[in-house]
Amino acid sequence: MLKQNITSQIAESYHQLIPSMEEGLLIISLYEKIKTGEIDPNFSNKDIQRTIEETVSLLPPYSNVPNKERLLKNLLTYFIERPIEQKNLYTLTEYSRKFVLLLEHKLNNPFRQFPLRESFKRYTNFSATEIKQINQFESWFNQGFQATTRENVFDHLEELKNQVKDAITRLNKLLYSVDIDPKSIVSDFSAVFSDLAEKADEIRDTLRLGNSLQYEIDLVVSYFYEKTQEYGTPITEVQKEEFNELHYAFSRASDIKEEVLSFFNIVDNKLGQLREQIQYASTKLNELQEFLRYQSQFRNNLRRLFEYIMEHSTVEKSMLIFPEEFSKKFIVHEKFKLSAMPDLYKNPSQSNLVIQIPEDREYHQSELLLIEAELTRQQRTATLVNNLKETLKNNEITDLTKEFYNILEHENDEETAIQVVHEIIQYAHDNKMHELLIDCKVNTQYYNKPIITWTTTIKTEK
Repeated sequence: MLKQNITSQIAESYHQLIPSMEEGLLIISLYEKIKTGEIDPNFSNKDIQRTIEETVSLLPPYSNVPNKERLLKNLLTYFIERPIEQKNLYTLTEYSRKFVLLLEHKLNNPFRQFPLRESFKRYTNFSATEIKQINQFESWFNQGFQATTRENVFDHLEELKNQVKDAITRLNKLLYSVDIDPKSIVSDFSAVFSDLAEKADEIRDTLRLGNSLQYEIDLVVSYFYEKTQEYGTPITEVQKEEFNELHYAFSRASDIKEEVLSFFNIVDNKLGQLREQIQYASTKLNELQEFLRYQSQFRNNLRRLFEYIMEHSTVEKSMLIFPEEFSKKFIVHEKFKLSAMPDLYKNPSQSNLVIQIPEDREYHQSELLLIEAELTRQQRTATLVNNLKETLKNNEITDLTKEFYNILEHENDEETAIQVVHEIIQYAHDNKMHELLIDCKVNTQYYNKPIITWTTTIKTEK
């Protein structure tokens, strides 16, 4: 019930809490001017008008010039206020400052310069031998782990995810660039994968540090448990009170352990996403090999063409004569006769009016979601293909039909299952160690499946 009330309150004030682009740029520009000393913290109406004119160039094309009165009316609720003794001036609220700092933190994350392993090591530096009382364990959890470690690690992981996405974007741009020579492409690929390798090392070290921390916490819980077992059966009131304190210490230590384990489950999921993205980026190396191979083949064919022309052609009357067997291509054309010339100046044509089509934000957002879904599908496909290749290596005979239906059931995506099996069949066909066996029969146990396929197995030579 409380959540519904909060949601309804936010819905009523959403447009005032979240500024539009024009309002947001105005707030950020005013904040920067105050920070650099260009204007006073208590600024005037002229400062606002001048800042609005400066931010117009940052707006999307064909945007209208913002209206100062409308902007002020919207921002005076949460972002701009009037000083008590200077009613003719304005100042930024604390909420607007936090809003700008939030954007700065997202775009220029301070953890970008610090390795995840170092931060994790600093915040999880913990030894079970130092814990003798439950209040010491609670103090570490509340002040060290809960207050700093969680948010810092999550911020590190978020920034690490952004860096991996940037690396994949750079790889795609390199693959589809046309003006870069192969040596530069290979050099840039090497630099990107060097960064990705460093990120993978950070993930591995973080998991190792996490396991070490969980081991120390297990020792603390075992310590308090053993204290309760060694105490024996309490008889007097003092003994019962002491036993209750020991039991509370063990119970509280167990609760802390569960909360830490829950935190590491979240970290494992986030690190798993990062590993999949890094694994997906490795598939770009195969695309680079194909690109360089086709480029080399094209250059070889072009060189052979020039050699053939130089060896078998002759020059007659300043004209290059090709041999008779040299194939020729003609441009398709059609002869026609211009019978009449219209008077272009008698009825001059009118200029067409240019209609500016407004941006469809909903369509733009839906296309972004489709692209994100397709990238996720490609990442999952690359992961599943690599897993199946490992299965082929470890098994003498692999039932590809069974693997297909397993993927179809777990992924719930027909395109992913078909693409994975297609790549595995092509891989087995091109690899001499594997023999592809296809039986043009349908197994009866798969008759009720949405897709029916022949029985396919892959035999691997050991």
